Amino acid sequence: MGGLKSRKSINRDRVLGIPFDNISSKESLDVVEGYVRDDEPRTIVHLSVISLMRSRRDKNLRIFLEEADLIIPCGRYIYWAAKFLKRPLKEVIDPSQFIKLLMLQSVELEKRVYLFGGKDDTIDRAYENLKKDIPKLFVIGKYKGNYEKQNLEDVVTAIGKASPDYFFIGLGAPQEELWIERYGDKINAGIIIFIEGMFDLFAGKVGKHRRFKKEWEVGWLTKREIPHPRSFKKLWLVPIFMILVVLERLFWKH
Repeated sequence: MGGLKSRKSINRDRVLGIPFDNISSKESLDVVEGYVRDDEPRTIVHLSVISLMRSRRDKNLRIFLEEADLIIPCGRYIYWAAKFLKRPLKEVIDPSQFIKLLMLQSVELEKRVYLFGGKDDTIDRAYENLKKDIPKLFVIGKYKGNYEKQNLEDVVTAIGKASPDYFFIGLGAPQEELWIERYGDKINAGIIIFIEGMFDLFAGKVGKHRRFKKEWEVGWLTKREIPHPRSFKKLWLVPIFMILVVLERLFWKH
């Protein structure tokens, strides 16, 4: 569903062969506003270490990333890798804050939002908390991600009738990418934003990462990772990722 339009102003770079867009949050918002105004379906993906490492093994996920319109790198490890490879990021974007900025943008542009994902009451709790922070947020619909299989057709139809301008999907990777590949053409969404486990964070089910001081070029930062279900089981990916980055630095040729 991705496209190549409006990429001239975006610096697309790579870590371990996986693409990302080196762009600030303000520039990203400007790009997204352009997407909204050109009225064509677009995809926005957040790239974490876990999704990066998974895409190196999963051909379909890799293709999906290559076709995404905007790939936001996030988390301390991606930032470290880009800097270590001498391709420093303009900004470390906190995914949860960026998602809220997109929601604020939807208010300013008077656009409709749909929230889809999470388990059981997660989506309702996330909605309540988001409305407290953004009272004018126009949520045209919301639905939990662990729906009954027999309700699938009704879910897709309901989203399609709502025709949201901003569709936030948080089923976790790679489920959300597979879901959009199958049903993306039926939901009539303008911009599809993949947020993985963020509904858990907005619902208060995942603790916020603590702030700490580090002498990065960008000064004081919140190094927040995307919440992943059972992420502690995937911590082994981090040292492997760092070793591969070091090898890329040693053997990468300009």
